[in-house]
Amino acid sequence: MRFRYSCVLVFAVLMLSWVGVPGSLMAKESCRISVETILAARQDTVVDPQLARYIGELQSMFNYTSYRLLGSERLTLQSGQSGMVSLPGNRRLKITPHKISGKRADIGLQMMKRKRTVFQTQIQLLNRGSLFVGGPKYKNGNLIFKISSSH
Repeated sequence: MRFRYSCVLVFAVLMLSWVGVPGSLMAKESCRISVETILAARQDTVVDPQLARYIGELQSMFNYTSYRLLGSERLTLQSGQSGMVSLPGNRRLKITPHKISGKRADIGLQMMKRKRTVFQTQIQLLNRGSLFVGGPKYKNGNLIFKISSSH
């Protein structure tokens, strides 16, 4: 009889402690990350219509006359989880949100060509924020990445 009460008591304590834990501690927070790959060049003046809303910002940061959207990928990642985005020129971008808290996400970016890391940085994005990152040479120009997140 004593054993039965001990089991019930332990079960009740575990249930109460589980109910008392905030949801944010039980499940890791996640964020949606979008990566748009852009080819920027100086050989013509063509601007991809999908990039028209960013053209002022792009031209203020980069010295190119042509901007073409090559691809767009979206990932949903939990804090500490990594995801990969395929890039032109046998490259991959490994994205890892290290910390997601309230209005900010600390995100690690690691670009690899084959198995070698060619670029690595940390960025911090506000919720629903974005930034442009200049990338490597590709064909007749350079790659630029627009990284956005929402969490």
